[in-house]
Amino acid sequence: MASSSTLRHINQARVLDALWKHGPRSRVGLTELLGLQRSTITVITGALIEEGLVREVDSGGSSQKGAGRPRVTLQLCADGAYFAGLDLGNEMSTAIVVDLSGSEVGRASAPTDRSDPAAAERTLLELLESVLSEHPFVRPRLQGIGITVPGTVVEGKIDRAPILGWRHVTFGDHVARETGLPVFIDNDANAAAISESQFGVGRDSSDLLYILLDTGVGSGLVLDRRIYRGSLGQVGEAGHIRIPHPGSQVQDWPTVEDVIGISGLRESYAANGGSAADFDGFLDELHSRSEPAVRAADDWQKYLAWFTSTLVWMLSPQLVVFGGRSSAILGTEDALAAVARGADVDPGRTRFAVSAFGADAIAMGAAALPMSEFFALPVLRPEQATVPGRKKPSAG
Repeated sequence: MASSSTLRHINQARVLDALWKHGPRSRVGLTELLGLQRSTITVITGALIEEGLVREVDSGGSSQKGAGRPRVTLQLCADGAYFAGLDLGNEMSTAIVVDLSGSEVGRASAPTDRSDPAAAERTLLELLESVLSEHPFVRPRLQGIGITVPGTVVEGKIDRAPILGWRHVTFGDHVARETGLPVFIDNDANAAAISESQFGVGRDSSDLLYILLDTGVGSGLVLDRRIYRGSLGQVGEAGHIRIPHPGSQVQDWPTVEDVIGISGLRESYAANGGSAADFDGFLDELHSRSEPAVRAADDWQKYLAWFTSTLVWMLSPQLVVFGGRSSAILGTEDALAAVARGADVDPGRTRFAVSAFGADAIAMGAAALPMSEFFALPVLRPEQATVPGRKKPSAG
């Protein structure tokens, strides 16, 4: 049987989650929404107000027609808690801090040291310290840290990160020791999917497929509002699917990442006569309708439509969200509609959208890892206590 303390924590988590998902509510509204007694709601919200996580606001009306006390509603305090996201990118590493509303407070970035995992982790910690130094009010209310990596994460370790050239790497322990905070590590696409589900375009969808389009290509699957990792933690590594190429051996066929990843897109652009020096330059050329950029983008969209069709017919999600730097190619309704048509799926069953986070999708996803844990219900049994990818702070 759960103790009174555990039940109190569960009810507090339920109230916080309700205010996060449904917005400001009166105490009566929370009572009806959660099925708890009015006295219980009063005690719980009183404690949350005292902790600075919830506040009372005057809704501008009265409880009854005519005279009477103004109607009071409760809402989350944006500055009541903060969450840090550390994105170990293939090219750049980023630290971002968001508040309880999911709004960005500060960020810092630096090139990724791809040769040394320890140095890469130190860089992430230095970036975080830079943000915290600039915004000192965050530190005492920082609840946890999320780390995203471009590879497979199994039991809190990087099992393989092909682009970085890492295998079986322990990562995040140094950050946990130095900060004394819980650290959560996950695959970049998984984290971005969580972010979209929590405070992105997927907030109203119970099931969504997130497709990450960046240096690497991956996907994250949310089922019934929870990320699905599979028994081996490798669900979503779809960028390694090989594309049939007649006349060659299977192991020589290009992968989805080879043709849809930014490197493949650059090669196609150069082969069509493009000369922009970087990806931003390519986007500028595409917006000005330069022929090399348009041809490369058209080929890219055809491969993306095939790839999307393969995943959607297998998974049948309510919503498909495209994110990452290359999702900027789908910034127009016509471009997104072309991919949707090419995927040849029922538009009445599956919707398509581009992430509003764009290139920030992964960093926001990293911050979503501790944020989702903050809103999660406390565990009731010891065997439930292990969180995938969680690093517990340790001494020394």
